[in-house]
Amino acid sequence: MRVVLLTHVFPRAAQDSLGAFLLHLIKGFEHHAQVQVVAPHAAGLLEDEMLEKISVTRFRYANDAQETLAYTGVMHEHVARGMGGKILFARFLSAYFFAAMRAVRTHNAQIVHAHWWLPGGFVGALVSTMTRVPLVITTHGTDVEQLRTAQWTKPLARFAFSQARVITCGSNYLREQLLELGVADESRVRVIPMPVNPVFVEERQRTKDERRTFSILTAARLTKQKNIDVMIDALEILRGRGIDAYLKIVGDGDQRAALQEKTREKNLEGFVEFLGARSQNELPALYARCDAFVLPSVREGMGLVLAEALLCGAPVIATDSGGVTDIARAGETGLLFPERDANALAAALEKYARDSQYAARLAENGRAFALEHFSPERVAEQFLKAYETARR
Repeated sequence: MRVVLLTHVFPRAAQDSLGAFLLHLIKGFEHHAQVQVVAPHAAGLLEDEMLEKISVTRFRYANDAQETLAYTGVMHEHVARGMGGKILFARFLSAYFFAAMRAVRTHNAQIVHAHWWLPGGFVGALVSTMTRVPLVITTHGTDVEQLRTAQWTKPLARFAFSQARVITCGSNYLREQLLELGVADESRVRVIPMPVNPVFVEERQRTKDERRTFSILTAARLTKQKNIDVMIDALEILRGRGIDAYLKIVGDGDQRAALQEKTREKNLEGFVEFLGARSQNELPALYARCDAFVLPSVREGMGLVLAEALLCGAPVIATDSGGVTDIARAGETGLLFPERDANALAAALEKYARDSQYAARLAENGRAFALEHFSPERVAEQFLKAYETARR
């Protein structure tokens, strides 16, 4: 099957974490689909390349210095900063459309698969309308949240989703949000998660972190939405209850300085380690050594890091919010705590710390669940079925 995949985020190199799940998805198709990726250009990138044997076209929308909408953060925030951002976004959409049209015609596409309803889904809807090639749109979370905060996007979303024969969401939460917002036809919406990197699926030996009795890990962008400050509060409470706990934080972002200051204020410098951003290949060993992996973010679209941690044998804890509840099922594959409740998070961590057998049992259940639902081959199989539905 010949597929043109539209995305505004695609790995810039084999080990790039940005949009890495798309790379794993395409590789999961193996011989079942031939995929041409259309993504934005940025300084230092080739306009046409083969990345991991995948053909990628990167469209230009400005000169190198001005191509700043993709790969540098949340696109709609850049666009909202002023008239210059809006003009640049208009140029971006125009270049995106013409690049997508060329790709569909050149490769005689049978499916257009757009990731994120804006900008990809909107562009895909225009292309599908003009070429009659069936459209599939996949939402990922930030694009759905945008519909809540920017009313002007709803008419665009209704148009885009009306042209899609199949709409997929990474979690039941995202599906519910789309239907609640009234922008998509319920009969076309199905839940298909994104795949994990195959490196997490490999069997590995659990190892104990020798630095502390109880090792906690979190991995996320250091932004307000991720609520890493709650994790630091919970660590203070946990240590106050006599648990010799140590926290490692993987990731970077605009909240790093504030989080480091909070750590100093609470006299926790010796018990919190900021590791910065790490490559996908470095994460399995970190997951395998921790006694608990925590994702404290609110309204997470999916929370794929939880599946990664489970595949490496780590017991997980997450906020009872958003799409993470599809992965961390309370008392089955992990533990949940109420949004921004540091005391409840500390209680969940204490449960793992004082009953390692219970933690191991949930982790084992979670690993089996993640293997069944998040391997690239399993996810690719579901998308191939979605493509067939769209073609019919």
